[in-house]
Amino acid sequence: MQLRVVTVPYRYDEWKDGLGAGPDAVLKAGLIERLQAVGVAVDGPREADLGAENRERGRTALNIGRIGARTAALVAEARTSGQAVLVLAGDDTAAIGVLSGIERADGAGARVGIVWLDAHGDFNTPETSYSGILAGMPLAILAGLAGPLWREAAGLAATVPTDRMLVAGVRDLDEKEAELLRSTDVRVITADELRSGDPFATAVARLAERCDLLMLHIDADVLDPRLVPSASTPSANGLTIAEAAAAIAMVLSTGQVATVCLSSINPGAGARGERSVASAVELLETALREWQVIPPPREGQPPA
Repeated sequence: MQLRVVTVPYRYDEWKDGLGAGPDAVLKAGLIERLQAVGVAVDGPREADLGAENRERGRTALNIGRIGARTAALVAEARTSGQAVLVLAGDDTAAIGVLSGIERADGAGARVGIVWLDAHGDFNTPETSYSGILAGMPLAILAGLAGPLWREAAGLAATVPTDRMLVAGVRDLDEKEAELLRSTDVRVITADELRSGDPFATAVARLAERCDLLMLHIDADVLDPRLVPSASTPSANGLTIAEAAAAIAMVLSTGQVATVCLSSINPGAGARGERSVASAVELLETALREWQVIPPPREGQPPA
């Protein structure tokens, strides 16, 4: 298996600012070399760059969608060439472009499932969010509950039914977000339930049965704040690297994972940022060596 690395160095639509500097910091810390040392063949990195001239001032959601279209092109190119795809993203908004890329390669009719490892639900809409933070909305946007302009700009043709969504490692939900989740078929598993093993293993197996492909998204704040002390949205009682790596390996063992995305590494804040970057590299090095099988692109789909 060959792994294509794609970077999305944006915090919203700000290039290499704050969290947007995370992808480069993870690469600079030696991620590719460490993956190669454990037997992972790596191609890249390729950067999803919108360019300042293509960014419209005051239209953040539209700009994020356009960044998603650039991301989608890189993901689709790798997928159609038979490569696995690791996306290093500034924040969770990159997920819309990742799914768009899978759809470009495999068709909008592909049954894509999402495994989302995060301390938070990321299932807010503008109506449920008390903060208005766009990075708290990607799953709701992928489900079609918000963000039509964003999805259109990213080229996302089909949304994902909520019974194909698994959110795990959760420790912090907004009240209205929790109500919205309960009104859907999203499977939510807390950090404590994930640690126990059985609920998560059962949920992954059931999701895999219903899907052709899986998209795995990891927000770094699923880890305990001691491991990512520069996290923008820390939440206590997080996972250890070993626990998170085991969860990732369980998803990879289905043989259906087309893409893995890691987001939300803040390399700033001195030693705290360095610790967060080191944890990200250790997690990926530990978990991705288990990524031995990827599903081939669906037959009859044209290259992106």
